[in-house]
Amino acid sequence: MKITKKIISIVCILILSVCLTSCISIIEKFMFKRDGSGTYSMTVDMSEMAEMMNSLGGADEEVIKIMDEIEVSFEEKNTRMEAIAGVSNWRKEFDQEKLKYTVLFDFTNVDALNQGMSEFYRDSTEVGPTKLTTFFTQNGKTFERTDFNGTIDNFKKELEMEEDEELDLEMAAIMFGDAAYKQIIEFDTKIKSVSNDEYELSEDNRSVSWIFRLFQKDDFTKKPSAKIVIK
Repeated sequence: MKITKKIISIVCILILSVCLTSCISIIEKFMFKRDGSGTYSMTVDMSEMAEMMNSLGGADEEVIKIMDEIEVSFEEKNTRMEAIAGVSNWRKEFDQEKLKYTVLFDFTNVDALNQGMSEFYRDSTEVGPTKLTTFFTQNGKTFERTDFNGTIDNFKKELEMEEDEELDLEMAAIMFGDAAYKQIIEFDTKIKSVSNDEYELSEDNRSVSWIFRLFQKDDFTKKPSAKIVIK
């Protein structure tokens, strides 16, 4: 099973078991240099939720089991990630007590980034070569983000499964209205233009962010695709 699916499973379990407003954030970050090299990271931060659960007696056994399985999934990917040309320093920052999890790797160019992310999103039950998915392309000073977003796609599928178990999406939106996936694309130089109006430009003009609210149906039609031109 994919690491991201394990993460989403935790979120949905918490929704069904905890009836208080809290913050859950998923942050996917791409840090690019002008030559296309950089660092990729994904962070799932449920620290506020962890504090709440601790006050109620701690995380239940199912949540702890899934968190343990995430670590196992990470270890299983080591060999494949290390074998990708242009990908290096595959690592994790993992705090089970605070329910905060980050994976990171460095890449030498956009092609290496695509291969690394394709491997990261690969289902561990798959056999044969990893199917390559294009997340980014680069043409000189133009970086293009494609529509594909494995995290959100997995989240929507998990919600559909939970809806069969009477998950009230409207109630979840009330309780977890601030829960969101955030994508940040950052550069070591200033940004000239961004084609997607849903992206917000930072004050220093070096990064753009795109937010998808996890339980707001109005956001379900959003797409992360954008052409970003740097100076």
